[in-house]
Amino acid sequence: MNLKIPFRPRFYIALGCSILLVAAFGAEAKKPKTAKSAKPAKEKKENAADKLFASQEVPRIKIEISPEGMAVLEKYQWQFGPQQERESVKATVREGGKTYTNVALHLKGAAGSFRPVSDNPALTLNFDKFVDGQRFHGLSKLSLNNSVQDSTLISEEFCRELFLKAGVATPRATHATVELNGRDLGLYVLVEGFNKQFLKHNFKNPDGNLYDGGFVKDVTQELAVNSGDHPKDQSDRIALAEAAAEPNLTNRLARLEKVLDLNRFLTYVALDVMLWDWDGYAQNKNNWRLFHDLDSGKMVFIPHGLDQMFWKPEGSILPNMEGLVAKSVLQIPEMRARYFERIKELRKTVFITETMTNRVREISAKISPVLKEKNADAAKEQTKAVEDFCSAIVRRGRSIDDQLANPITPLHFDGAASVVLSKWNSRPDFGRPLLDRQSVEGKEVLHLAADNGSSVGTWRSRVWLEPGRYRVEARVKTRGIQSDIGDTRAGAGLRVGKSRSDKYLVATTDWNSMSSEFSIDNPLGEIELLCEFRGAEGEAWFESPRLEKLPPKEDKKDQAKRPDSAH
Repeated sequence: MNLKIPFRPRFYIALGCSILLVAAFGAEAKKPKTAKSAKPAKEKKENAADKLFASQEVPRIKIEISPEGMAVLEKYQWQFGPQQERESVKATVREGGKTYTNVALHLKGAAGSFRPVSDNPALTLNFDKFVDGQRFHGLSKLSLNNSVQDSTLISEEFCRELFLKAGVATPRATHATVELNGRDLGLYVLVEGFNKQFLKHNFKNPDGNLYDGGFVKDVTQELAVNSGDHPKDQSDRIALAEAAAEPNLTNRLARLEKVLDLNRFLTYVALDVMLWDWDGYAQNKNNWRLFHDLDSGKMVFIPHGLDQMFWKPEGSILPNMEGLVAKSVLQIPEMRARYFERIKELRKTVFITETMTNRVREISAKISPVLKEKNADAAKEQTKAVEDFCSAIVRRGRSIDDQLANPITPLHFDGAASVVLSKWNSRPDFGRPLLDRQSVEGKEVLHLAADNGSSVGTWRSRVWLEPGRYRVEARVKTRGIQSDIGDTRAGAGLRVGKSRSDKYLVATTDWNSMSSEFSIDNPLGEIELLCEFRGAEGEAWFESPRLEKLPPKEDKKDQAKRPDSAH
């Protein structure tokens, strides 16, 4: 059928189609434009921050605070116990030809790093607290650390890079010179702030609570919240604390797997120990943050305050753990095995000593001209500190290798009540003591004597032990032990580590049983047991030193429940 459409209707049909097409294309055109306009803005901020932390230039920051603001800051003093509120004041910040106004500023730092505003204070600057969208090189918040505990001025930037390389979310760091009201404060470490911007950079969902570990606090305590949509609800933190306190190891692991990102946590603790962060969460329950990743539903630990590292290059790769979660996780044999495997992995991929020392020297080369410009003598001291730091890195690497080559295994009792300790090493601690093994009544004994004047000598045995109560005991015989003048601790006896019993034997005695009790509450504890002799003359023999594992002590509630406790 042939339909003849009049000209006018065809015109209106065409016109209507054109309008619809224009509207459709217009709507589509608007969509990408909005998306594109938002994306470059976000990328621009991120790129600005990335460039700041990758740059070899050292920004020069000038801060101006009014007399009224300075008066507020002068009132604040950090103290042990309950803290004053760190009140913010408004500051003007100038850098690189730009001026930032109404910047919120407060003093930061704790026991070791806090300095009053009249000294060289550590500072936190929040650029968008009073001015929406204000950014310093893409950052809304940053800290200026005075590095009074780090003579290299490098540890923060260097160690943060290592954590990031290992996959542990960590605020980045670089350097800046700081001037406060015309007073030159010198070279500072500039650190990315803990806030939602930092979380967005490291996690898909930044809305969970970000807890501030505070000063020597643990997950068992109520914590301040740096960021989060529900800061008053700390049920996530409480769930973690309760899981870590679960006494049954099988149940503990199951509960921890639900609330803690165990894989990230093992990496965090392993690298923290490898860098010997004695003041971190694992060893001192200090300098840490805790984030609730809502996407996974699990808690993630974040390092903080990395200015005192490598203090003990030969330190154990399984040191005493003070942080509850670290102690709890590593008490589980399966997790402990994974922890040692993680150390092996990190030694190959992150803790590469030559790469590390090269990077330390690169950072030093960046800041060296600035230090020389300000104080030539201080620059020389910093150069020496850097070389000492590099030496400590190399020593730490060797120590880790040595320890990995000799796996840590706890002493096994295999159902026996006690174990005879056969591995003893002699050590002359003072003078020239005689230390040998003798046969007495058909038994090998450890012998110590003042062979040529006043002497102190020990036979030592080191063992790794599971948590629990223990008793070391031996039979001891002495002959003619005389004390040195002024030595009130003369005699022969057993010692556990640095602790010493008052029951040392002097003069001449027949065989006596001696013992000393101690406890291990860490995942594994390395204990040094000593048979000690101190005297101007005389000798001593130690027979069959053995270690006994004792049953756990019953608390008063358990004792009250026992039938034989009734009177």
